[in-house]
Amino acid sequence: MKLAICDDEKRIRDNIAESVREVSEKIEIEFYSDAKGILSPSFDSDILFLDIQMPGIDGMDAAKMLRSSGKKTVIVFVTALEDRVFNAFDVGAFNYIVKPFTKAKIKEILSKAIKQAEDQRAMEAVLSEQTEAPRTITVKSGGANTRVILSEIQYAEIYDRRIILHMTGSDDIEYYGRISDLENVSGKDFFRVHRAYLVNLGAVKSYDSKYVHMTDADIPVARGKYPELIKAYMSFHTRREGL
Repeated sequence: MKLAICDDEKRIRDNIAESVREVSEKIEIEFYSDAKGILSPSFDSDILFLDIQMPGIDGMDAAKMLRSSGKKTVIVFVTALEDRVFNAFDVGAFNYIVKPFTKAKIKEILSKAIKQAEDQRAMEAVLSEQTEAPRTITVKSGGANTRVILSEIQYAEIYDRRIILHMTGSDDIEYYGRISDLENVSGKDFFRVHRAYLVNLGAVKSYDSKYVHMTDADIPVARGKYPELIKAYMSFHTRREGL
């Protein structure tokens, strides 16, 4: 995790940094004596301790510009004038500290800021996953190459060396191949419940030790596969919900 301290007083920067290191030596700390550095396109700190009163661009204006650029940095204002902090939350500040401050206060606010930054990272990861282009495979079906969106496959079965893809909202797709190859490329959202069946965990309605119940079919669960199915299904929903 990266943390920046922007204050024109070196003593303040050093005091905050000392408290940060006592909380965690794994945090990478950057120092700025004015707002120019934090407004650089390359600025990417997760947490920012930002002085409000500084020469040139003050902290409040710098925070507004930071937000306008789309940065989600967790901002903690540092100020000697408590009456100025009432505008802090208009620019999306997370918290504030009034000078003079104690180490205990820095550590208290820092712990909360770290949790906020970690929560933001987790949410961004979930949103990124949800907005990614759908994963696809290309198969030769009916003499033509057909692009198949993996998430639209409900389940696949192998019959007489042919793989039958049972699709959501469209006709089945058949092609010659090995279900083990499909299993390898389909990823963690699919699970091989039986030597002849591969199911999309997102399309499962319910399951028990004998069958996985889909919208239009009940897929047999091979003996010994049930414990693995439980783990795979729970893992799938943990990823889906971003927990």
